[in-house]
Amino acid sequence: MNFQIAAPRAACERPRSPTTELLILAAPMVAMTVSRMLMGFIDFVMVSRLGTAAQAAISPSTLLLFVIACLGMGMAQGVQTFVSQAEGRGEPGRGGAYVGQIMYVAILAMLASAPIAWLTATWFPWVGRAGHHPADVQSMEIQFLQWGLWSIGPMTACAGLEAFYNGVKRPRIPLLGVLVSLATIAIGNFLLIFGHFGFPKMGIAGSGLATLLAWCARLIVLLIPLISRAIDAKYGIRAGMRFDAAKVAELIRVGGPISLQWLVDVGAWFVFLELMMPPFGKIEMAAAALSIQFMHLSFMPAIGIGIALTTQVGNAVGADRPDEAEMRVRVARRLICGYMTIMSLVFVLAGRPLATLLCSESDVVLRAAVIASAAHVLLWVALFQFSDALCIVYSFASRGAGDTRVPAMLFAVCCWGIFVGGGYATTQLLPGWGVNGPWSMCSLYIIVLSALLWRRFHSRAWQTIRLFHPAGSAQAGEQASTVIVEPAPVANV
Repeated sequence: MNFQIAAPRAACERPRSPTTELLILAAPMVAMTVSRMLMGFIDFVMVSRLGTAAQAAISPSTLLLFVIACLGMGMAQGVQTFVSQAEGRGEPGRGGAYVGQIMYVAILAMLASAPIAWLTATWFPWVGRAGHHPADVQSMEIQFLQWGLWSIGPMTACAGLEAFYNGVKRPRIPLLGVLVSLATIAIGNFLLIFGHFGFPKMGIAGSGLATLLAWCARLIVLLIPLISRAIDAKYGIRAGMRFDAAKVAELIRVGGPISLQWLVDVGAWFVFLELMMPPFGKIEMAAAALSIQFMHLSFMPAIGIGIALTTQVGNAVGADRPDEAEMRVRVARRLICGYMTIMSLVFVLAGRPLATLLCSESDVVLRAAVIASAAHVLLWVALFQFSDALCIVYSFASRGAGDTRVPAMLFAVCCWGIFVGGGYATTQLLPGWGVNGPWSMCSLYIIVLSALLWRRFHSRAWQTIRLFHPAGSAQAGEQASTVIVEPAPVANV
């Protein structure tokens, strides 16, 4: 791969429209997020061949893996805000100084998660009992997690390095990493789940081991370009590899709220799958797992555009051009809301055929029940697609502007107050609603959150935030340190 610095466009070249610029920047990021989705999809499809219990186990297990990984991954994601704003300021070295600190965050995440992985068989039965998991489903969840949880260190490092490459508009490198991980997990699942070509037949545990191998392969791909002279000359990667407690603290201050946002969101979905769905039985668990696969098809491409929007907003804010930042948000909003609205129509009109595609249950009666339930759930999913699009637009735009704390608080309050709290209340107080209770609260949560995030961004509180001192304020021979000015209080929401 050629890692040379791209030459600027010729002055006579016709300027691109903002929509075209966003699409060109977002295209590799959309491919990356869709490819990332395929990792879970490959797991789901291949593990489903082991039966309904395995199908019911794999989605909650992979979701729990991401819940535990959220703390380190979210913090590492904060580097995109720094590098994109530094690029906008014309000072790329100030952003590159944070890349080395990602690895220290990843090491801390690995050390913290090791006991959790080692003792999975000890603590997970408590989760299984709380969620009334069938014994066969719980056994398979443990088998997957005993291997999969060792992935947290590589996952954290990958999240940070991908954030760096996306922030400096080099998304093809993360895309290559994802493609390599896809090949690794597909081959690993084929060999280890089913025991082909002399490999041990590990069942669902083989999927957990393949997940670990895939993340390690992805990390190797992301590390290789850092040795490029061109990248090091521009961003000062090697000089920034020494541990810098101040910069780690800054990453935590910006990335910590992103961790919280991921944790409350993904954690809520884990509670939904692990605690709310199991009492309704295997059919509803499998139907929820099927529906979430199609939700990924809707929001993962939108997230790819959101990642590109974070970079564009960061560039504009770094260059002190707030009007341009708002224009970039409007362009992204049209694209994301348009796409996800189309997907909502697909879910309404083709829910049953879609569910039929993924349902691998051999028992005719069970298969029909799972398909019918999944088609019904997709009607709820269709209801909140437009609002989910707004959540993606404004959460990623706020991240580019450095406004991460208040949006994270809004996620926490709405997610756990409405989705989790309201969903659990419906199962206890309105049992006749069945799965409609939790899914209706999920819809309400996303609709309310989208309105609050819209109000937060358009309050322009993000314009009060400064990540960097002016370059001239630094001491001679040194780069300016990072300072975060607190955004306006929550009352401005």
